[in-house]
Amino acid sequence: MVFIVTAGVNSASAQLYYYGIGVRAGKFNTGISFKGFFNPQNNTGVQLDLSYTNIASGGYTGRALFVKQVPFKLPIVQLPLDFIFGGGGHVGYFPFDPQGYYKRRHGDAVYYDKSVLSAGVDATIPIEYQVKKIAPFTLSIDMIPYFEFYNPGPEYIDFGVTVRYVVR
Repeated sequence: MVFIVTAGVNSASAQLYYYGIGVRAGKFNTGISFKGFFNPQNNTGVQLDLSYTNIASGGYTGRALFVKQVPFKLPIVQLPLDFIFGGGGHVGYFPFDPQGYYKRRHGDAVYYDKSVLSAGVDATIPIEYQVKKIAPFTLSIDMIPYFEFYNPGPEYIDFGVTVRYVVR
């Protein structure tokens, strides 16, 4: 199995583009997403997300990630995909609500008694497909695990789907 996936990685061609802007719909965070590359030939760049979050009673999150794309092709489906990995950080703001943003302590919800600013580190693990023949769009499915070290909240992972318009 490892040989098949490795062979797919070696035979896949890079899906080159300079930047893309679009919308991400996630389990918790939904908003606009921007991804730009320093040099499309080496597929290294940044991803910026500004989102409304529906954790607890709602808030806002900004996320910045450094990303690296690696092209591969699964022999079964014959789609040129990009495996992406990266890391960075986020900042969140949660307006005060008595039953709003909270943290878990020994399994119980402990509510913050004021508006909360949170911060943490993030990782990202998406798979992306670039639609070339119909329109210049990318479609990706992602998983973003995160850890909040400043005013932690109740969640630690987000899943989502992103659609971006790309400029080559």
